[in-house]
Amino acid sequence: MQQTPELLRLLLDAGVEFVLIGGVAAIAHGSATFTQDCDIAAPFTEANFSRLLEALAPYHPRYALAGPKRPVTESAGELATYRNLYLLTDLGRLDILSEVQALGPYKDWADRAISLELYGRQCRIISLDDLITVKRHLGRDKDRLVERELLALRARKSPNDP
Repeated sequence: MQQTPELLRLLLDAGVEFVLIGGVAAIAHGSATFTQDCDIAAPFTEANFSRLLEALAPYHPRYALAGPKRPVTESAGELATYRNLYLLTDLGRLDILSEVQALGPYKDWADRAISLELYGRQCRIISLDDLITVKRHLGRDKDRLVERELLALRARKSPNDP
């Protein structure tokens, strides 16, 4: 996760619309979990992918799941037709989802995201309750551990905390 701050600052400064999800979101909520990638959910629009591609261009985006890690050469319009996008960059791995299991498409839950200062920028982060729902739904051992930790963090929060 050492390059995640640079990656997030880059996306935020470029005006990419997204909500932080996954391990980095859990850390932002107070979890002690470890992650090696950055997971976001975003609207899959040509305008949003234009901003994303422009921001990532100097960091050599390539497909994370392709056999040979070939460079991203598709247009923003083409990428907007995808369901998910898994990228490797010089700043680390970035997984971009159009929907989140247990919550549905981005537009159905993104308005519940909270805004926190993260790495010196205001960043939209999946709500704690929604993140708990996602971890419970995924049900892998690592997700169950994070779910229990997030439940404990929620129990300790005051009603005025985000």
